[in-house]
Amino acid sequence: MAKIQDKNRYYFLLRQYVDFMFKSAYRRVEYYGKENIPQDGAIIYAPNHSNTLMDALAVLVIDKEAKVFVARADVFKHPIILKILTFLKMLPINRKRDGIANLAKNEEITDIVVDVLHDKIPFCILPEGTHRAKHSLLPLQKGIFRIALQAHDTFGHKMPVYIVPVGIEFGHYFRYRSSLLLQIGNPINVTQFVQEHSNMTVPEQINILKDDLTKRLKQIILYIPDDENYGATLELSQLYSKEQRKILNLKPKTILNNYILAKKTIEEVGVSLKSNPQDMQELLNKVNNFSGERHRFRIGMNSILKSHIRLSLIWKTGLLLLGFPYFVFTSIATAPVTLLSIWLCSKFKDKAFHNTLRYLISFLLLPVFLLIIGIVSGIICSWIWGIIFAILFLPSFFFLHEYLRLLRLLVSDIQWLTHRNLRRKYKEIIMSWEKIMYICKK
Repeated sequence: MAKIQDKNRYYFLLRQYVDFMFKSAYRRVEYYGKENIPQDGAIIYAPNHSNTLMDALAVLVIDKEAKVFVARADVFKHPIILKILTFLKMLPINRKRDGIANLAKNEEITDIVVDVLHDKIPFCILPEGTHRAKHSLLPLQKGIFRIALQAHDTFGHKMPVYIVPVGIEFGHYFRYRSSLLLQIGNPINVTQFVQEHSNMTVPEQINILKDDLTKRLKQIILYIPDDENYGATLELSQLYSKEQRKILNLKPKTILNNYILAKKTIEEVGVSLKSNPQDMQELLNKVNNFSGERHRFRIGMNSILKSHIRLSLIWKTGLLLLGFPYFVFTSIATAPVTLLSIWLCSKFKDKAFHNTLRYLISFLLLPVFLLIIGIVSGIICSWIWGIIFAILFLPSFFFLHEYLRLLRLLVSDIQWLTHRNLRRKYKEIIMSWEKIMYICKK
């Protein structure tokens, strides 16, 4: 019992650091819908899966409660990693690609999960089964529903079992220090569902639950059908956000409001493609061409939507000049961490892993370098200087990324100002889109 208590103590101490470093990996973080989390039963969190480990961490920091997760079984093969992941309350789960023989091992894991749920410890599983960096949704796997139904069969007569949909939206899938929006949707009461559909077979119940969860997840994410118009639809939803904001009168500029604006335009594109397919497809082709040009010139959406871009250029230049001395310090102090991040990211073709790698490297190495810098500077100079350098080092890694972001935005602003032809195309796209919407509403 004492060992279990010690493990729990170490876990909750580590959680403070994990939560802090995770939130520090994003410039802005917004969570909504916590009031939808049931308090009277077993909870199975079901988030969409678009950014590898960061999705699970986003669910972890919903609150301070410990949560149990599942991860790919092949990750657990190394004994040391097995101990670490077990300490972090993660369980291995096999997939079809791991072979039919290994799939049988999932029954044991399911039994453990049911015991966890019986103890009212929240459990998280990513129902898509694999990640994809898109504002869309892959077909949901049946594993989450089998677990929920088995949990109901085991203790549903004592307390209800819930599946809680979680929508996670990242401002940028591959860029460190982007934004994060997490929304908790209305839960599915599995126990109530089974009672109301007791005449159905288990496969029939699973199919209905699957359709229901899919529908609820689509309501809390930017769902764009995975077709040839995906990129153009997303681009148009961003290009039209300034005008859409005026129409819906959405203030202030929160991540949630930006999400609402984009979702509204995405819905309108879907309607227009059905009612006026020829004109709409022609517009989306223009948007695709525009998107290709702006990416080629490294022009960000922030520059396009900026109202007073010349004033923005002035204050960005001033901030860059003011922060340059500290930028030099941070570049040198965090060089090993930065270079290791760049090197490791180059080894992964799937860019969705890059933010996870940056997070893990900063999580593991920043405290080490903080200690080294404090000790070395204290020995060479004095303990006062050791403390000063340690304090200067604390925000250095995050400042470095913010400085580079500001520099990137400055270059983007300059590019946008110098490409008059692109600005003209942007205005034409907005006018064409408003014309199509007007025709569709007549």
